[in-house]
Amino acid sequence: MATQLHKPYVTPYAEETLDLPLAFERAAGSLQLTYRDALPQERMFGALWARCGIAREGKIQWHQVHTLRQRRCMLKRLCRVCGEPATDPDTGRISWILPSESADGLRPARSTAHPPTCRAHLGEALATCPHLRRETPVVCTVGDSSPIGVLANLYGEDNDGRLVETSHQVPIGLDEFHLLSRALATQLIVRIEDLRPELPPVG
Repeated sequence: MATQLHKPYVTPYAEETLDLPLAFERAAGSLQLTYRDALPQERMFGALWARCGIAREGKIQWHQVHTLRQRRCMLKRLCRVCGEPATDPDTGRISWILPSESADGLRPARSTAHPPTCRAHLGEALATCPHLRRETPVVCTVGDSSPIGVLANLYGEDNDGRLVETSHQVPIGLDEFHLLSRALATQLIVRIEDLRPELPPVG
């Protein structure tokens, strides 16, 4: 009997797509991206965050990432597959699959938008995640992580004053305030510390 694969916690569903009533408002003498009906909790780390539903219904969108659940995984060190803690209770270390910085696949990147993966689901994530399959993944444990940036779409105004997207899915540092003010953040980027490559799971 084939193994039943999880529907990954960070993967969105069709019914979770929401309209984004974006607009610019003038704040402290400059333009700032907002929603026409903005809520205070929709802004974090200086950026406006993409809205998404939480119903987990409809067709699964395998090549996309659910903004709210990705951010929750990064801040709370939760597994991308099951949404449970990815921290080993005995060692306090966080298991993670990271893209490689090098062609030999031996040197993992030191910052990432990929959430952690608990040890129980390392093999499944390596076998099924389309984002990981596009890169050379390295299985690691991490001592700590901290937010350093966002992946975001940038917006501006055209000659007629209409809001337009000017850049798509670009990394922006949390200290780049001039960009954060016109960014629609979709994923949180974290810096990882005390990184130790591990043997990949067998099977």
